Amino acid sequence: MKKLLIALVFVMVLVATAANLNLRVFTPPADTVKPKTDTVIVRNDSLFYDSLALSLKKIPRAQHLYTVAKHSVGRWAKLFTVVKIEESGADGQNSFFARNYNNLTGMRYPGTARQTTSTGSGMAYYAIFSNWHDCMVDFRYYMQVIDNKFVARYGREPKDEYEMVNFMFGSFNVHQKWKNDMYWLLNHFHYK
Repeated sequence: MKKLLIALVFVMVLVATAANLNLRVFTPPADTVKPKTDTVIVRNDSLFYDSLALSLKKIPRAQHLYTVAKHSVGRWAKLFTVVKIEESGADGQNSFFARNYNNLTGMRYPGTARQTTSTGSGMAYYAIFSNWHDCMVDFRYYMQVIDNKFVARYGREPKDEYEMVNFMFGSFNVHQKWKNDMYWLLNHFHYK
């Protein structure tokens, strides 16, 4: 009985002590925490999104482009990535226009026809962009126009990227090889 009483007093002292402690959770200083964000932040020559920090001077790999495009392009992020691979090459094999104009998708300069992020027109009227992200945003503007044209013609939204490729074929690119390649790339798309 004496042992039980000692144990009970010990537990009561322990509980009372714990209740009087000033418990607080350690929070690291704000400059050491990288918050996960769902907005694209462009600072100087770098782009920050989610956990990515990318240089705007160097064209990223397709997986990173797709990750950023999901936010910056939206619904047509997959289409953007596939068009980029078809028009300017796969990872590390970028076309002249991608390297010199930051034009990843073969966009022509639209003039006043639509909103653009292009800074001007280069050789063969290809649009010039300050960086690869500006090209991505410009593709979003282009797709908004194409979406509206599709809805005006068919009275509904396009079902998927394949239907949009069919709709774009002839105006975005007139070569059957382009359409075939686009279908192949869409069928073999493996980015997350």
